[in-house]
Amino acid sequence: MRDLALHQITMTQGGPIGLVRFAAKASLKKVCLFTATPLDAHDKPMFAIVEPSDKTEFQSLLADNDVSIINAEYFPIMPETDVTGYAAALELAAELGAKRAVTHIHEVDPTRIADQLSALCKMARDLGMEVGLEFTGFAKGCDSLEKAVNLHRTINQPNLKIAIDALHLFRTGGTLEQLKTVDPQSIGYAQICDGPHFRKSDDYIEEAMNRMIPGEGMFPLRAMIDLLGEHVDLDIEVPHYASGSFFDAENWALEAIAASKELLE
Repeated sequence: MRDLALHQITMTQGGPIGLVRFAAKASLKKVCLFTATPLDAHDKPMFAIVEPSDKTEFQSLLADNDVSIINAEYFPIMPETDVTGYAAALELAAELGAKRAVTHIHEVDPTRIADQLSALCKMARDLGMEVGLEFTGFAKGCDSLEKAVNLHRTINQPNLKIAIDALHLFRTGGTLEQLKTVDPQSIGYAQICDGPHFRKSDDYIEEAMNRMIPGEGMFPLRAMIDLLGEHVDLDIEVPHYASGSFFDAENWALEAIAASKELLE
């Protein structure tokens, strides 16, 4: 069976440290976590990050638990923001052994997108990392698989790879037929979750933060995974924030892991 990674927003208890310990306990060897985080509407961090002061301790934690990082988040291309400001968080991700840095494209000016994304790719390449390009309905500079493929071709950076998030694929109008036409080598990773329907939308934040366990919804996940090469990392990204303080994130994550393993079988 292919290795699976667990995304931090699927198992939120204990932040990145809790994620690594839980992944090891669940017999997973890969995680996706934050070394930089977006801010919420009140300018507060949305997610716990690995702090630079914890680097040495966290390196030991990863080694002791035989866990590695496939994706470090979150490094978006934003209007009026220079990606050089991500240098410290990118360097920390690289020092922790992260395979790639994740970006969304919120900038809409084509020239600036090209400049900033190329610069981010160069920064990551100098650190030995890929850049994962996630298209989402919320990031207007790259809000479909078609735009991601065109941007990947235009930028033409060897370490730039496209991400296929099941929710974003189907909520932005993507199809399996469209995915079949994409060069498999341009895809770096995929994110597994489920959803109740195939409604196209650019306003699905509530659903994005409260996804369904794989196999419990309508998404053709087996067929999607079958279209991806063996080199593509698979990430369990099934956040659930609707239940508030009474929600047991560990039990939820165990359900998501078990369902994802069954999907691969």
